[in-house]
Amino acid sequence: MSGGWLGLNTALRGLVASQTMLETAAHNTSNANTPGFSRQRASLVASDPYSYPTFNRSGLAGQVGTGVTVSTITRVRDAFIDLQLRGQVSLEGDWTARRDELAKVEAVMAEPSASGLGSVLAKFWGSWQDVAADPTNSATRASLVEQASTLAARFNSTANQLKTLAQGIDVQVRQDVATINDLAGRLAALNTQIQAVQVSGDHPNDLQDQRDVLLDQLAAIVPVTLHGENDGTVTVLLGGTDLVSSGRSRTLTTVIDNAGKVMPEWSDGGTLLLSGGRLAALIDIRDVKLAGYEASLDTLATGIADAVNVVHVTGVDAAGNPGLAFFTYTSGSAAATLAVNPAIAANASLVAAASAPNQPGDGSIAGAIADLSDSRAFNASTQTASDFYGSLIGQIGTDARQATEMASNQGLVTGALKQRRDSTSGVSLDEEAADMVRFQHSYAAAARVITTIDQMLDTLINRTGLVGR
Repeated sequence: MSGGWLGLNTALRGLVASQTMLETAAHNTSNANTPGFSRQRASLVASDPYSYPTFNRSGLAGQVGTGVTVSTITRVRDAFIDLQLRGQVSLEGDWTARRDELAKVEAVMAEPSASGLGSVLAKFWGSWQDVAADPTNSATRASLVEQASTLAARFNSTANQLKTLAQGIDVQVRQDVATINDLAGRLAALNTQIQAVQVSGDHPNDLQDQRDVLLDQLAAIVPVTLHGENDGTVTVLLGGTDLVSSGRSRTLTTVIDNAGKVMPEWSDGGTLLLSGGRLAALIDIRDVKLAGYEASLDTLATGIADAVNVVHVTGVDAAGNPGLAFFTYTSGSAAATLAVNPAIAANASLVAAASAPNQPGDGSIAGAIADLSDSRAFNASTQTASDFYGSLIGQIGTDARQATEMASNQGLVTGALKQRRDSTSGVSLDEEAADMVRFQHSYAAAARVITTIDQMLDTLINRTGLVGR
């Protein structure tokens, strides 16, 4: 084995190794823009030398090298960066969902603006002052009723739009649950394929890249915990329960709770525990933030209606009849159902501006209602209606600003981690080009060795012994 045949086999190994390295570089270059692709590297090791120590070994000095072989083709990936990134992606999904939903709430409230509830409320109090100043003027009474109707309509519109936002979140919850089920099924299928390849002794690099892309997408919706198994599969835990295990996946479903809201849970009836991510943020915005805003709006509508009604029924209308309740509403949904008493809406002369009959110039009741604008009847009798509404708008603004800033900051953190991962796993075309030149030279050198050995063998086989014939 120490003759030319050994050298020929050694050169062939070099040729095959160089070709494999070139093919790997070509694969990297082709996938430079493929999302989630990790560059791959072929690892070279010296092949087993000749010969092993034995009693009848050759008399050659030392062990003769037999060339090179490609031991593995693996992807360049940092598991720790992946772990960090998925945790931050969940936080980014959380704050991004909050930012987007709270931006919709700000658009609904439309403050400050001339058409906002705050401006309409101020005009409503001003209309009562106008009636108090000129109670015999039917135009001012009609204007008051119109302004009161505008106020009620603004309450109705705002409350209904907030409910619409909550219903929109219900739709998003259903969509996210469907996406989670789809991702879990695809992860289980990839687990099965990866397991089959790994058991055969190969490295399923591209399949693992596909799985990591799905895991990143899943982490943006819900925070997951991963456990790598010896057979190459990963177990995905959601809220401490296995979502994906080997080639099997569990599914989620949605149910309607007692409050009529869409809630996710396991298909087998188990409780789903969520600690972050987009899905948890959507549920929190709907059940805590939006519910809180709606409750405050109901409190404001109830307080205004009750305060006006209490004073209005003590007065008399233009005909000397006792005043009616000025506003009507349904308890528990005052903002959505607030309305001017239909009788008053149809006949502005029923506005009770005077304190007693037969006093056409008396506008004391209208004046007392106008003074309610300064009444501190909200928030433990420390705020006026305008102050209370201003606090609500301020809270919405604070929540929205916090979500915007946190989403921006989290985006920077996630972006930095993605850059770190790309610097490790991403494909550098310049680096691959340099490697291809190097591999090309090694391929050419191995081919040259084969040519040289071929010439040596030709001399040995075809020319030895010709002298003297």
